[in-house]
Amino acid sequence: MTRFRHLPIAGRLIIVAVAIGVFAIAVVACATSYNAIYRLVGDLGLYGYRINQLFPLMLDAAFLVTELAAILGGIMRAVTRSDEVSVGWPGTTMLLCGLGTIGFNVAHAYLIGGRGDPLTVWRCVVASLPPVLMILSFQVLIAIVKWVMLHLGRPLNSAAALTPTMPGYGLAPPGPYGLFPPHPVYGPVPSWAPSQDSQNGHQVPAGDGGELAEVTKRRQVEAYLGQLDLGHVHRLATLGPRAAAREVTGTLNGQGLAVSERYVQQILQDWTATRRGSGGRRRKESR
Repeated sequence: MTRFRHLPIAGRLIIVAVAIGVFAIAVVACATSYNAIYRLVGDLGLYGYRINQLFPLMLDAAFLVTELAAILGGIMRAVTRSDEVSVGWPGTTMLLCGLGTIGFNVAHAYLIGGRGDPLTVWRCVVASLPPVLMILSFQVLIAIVKWVMLHLGRPLNSAAALTPTMPGYGLAPPGPYGLFPPHPVYGPVPSWAPSQDSQNGHQVPAGDGGELAEVTKRRQVEAYLGQLDLGHVHRLATLGPRAAAREVTGTLNGQGLAVSERYVQQILQDWTATRRGSGGRRRKESR
């Protein structure tokens, strides 16, 4: 399974450098935004000293929290496969907090000189830059995280993002069937002896571990597909071959089975054709 350390060193250095740069921008932006909002709220005389100190933190903290909530909503939507999981409220709150931070900074800059001051426009422009840069920088960081997670086979918008890569300390390791337990209807995944036939009809030699591993990998993919419920199978059918293969590949990679999207797409095509054929035979028998 691909891990972060398997990425090229140049890519890892760029990711770390971008993350450090984003947090540096965030620190400066939060400091300038805090100062502007603190002075504006203090001049308005709405709250006491302690509240004036805490109020500026509310907008930036709420923006970060709702952005993380939106990411979690995307993951949980993939896990539950339910339309009830929506990122509407986190996204709306994130937008309002971002606009509120920019608005407070611009309002503070405008009130310093007023309409008649020739520097008012430039003050407003300069005051809006820190929060805008902070918001955009975090979007760049989240985009990079999404790219890395996609490369690792654990897309943020899939159930694989929450799948543990290995059992933690004190947790039970996978059972005798590994990461793919036996299906309650179709039974356990068959164990292939070295003398059994492979999928192309040729015998697998006893010492040929590559073909044996390939056959076992295919059986594991088929076992995963066999344990899907009808709703999930119908959803994969509506996604189309490439999108369905991409989702199944992300889930399997997250569970520790290293497979490519093209490999899964081929198995999906064979598996779908087999299901259609068996369904047609059952309909003929019922007639």
